Amino acid sequence: MLTNFGKVCYTMLYMSTINISLPTQQVTIVDRFVTQYGFANRSEFIRSLVRLVTREPKIISDAATYPFVAPVSTSRTTILHNLAKTKKYSKALLADLEAGMTESSYFTK
Repeated sequence: MLTNFGKVCYTMLYMSTINISLPTQQVTIVDRFVTQYGFANRSEFIRSLVRLVTREPKIISDAATYPFVAPVSTSRTTILHNLAKTKKYSKALLADLEAGMTESSYFTK
């Protein structure tokens, strides 16, 4: 069993320090999770998240695109038609979107 001094030495030898910036609302969420799930501190919570995404990499791919979701249709025509009928988007934006989708190999005609 490590003494307190041993724990400090172990941490200093095998841990690196990083700084992250979070909006206040996210800090509150982290603190709530730390308390709710019994983590020793924020760092242990973050280490646990890193271990989780290392084991489940799909979580990272989901997080990287959240809140964006792939469209249900890959048809440029269908997507543009559906966006145009909402009357929320300018013709210029729809034209730019169409140009971008035309260049993409993801979308079909």
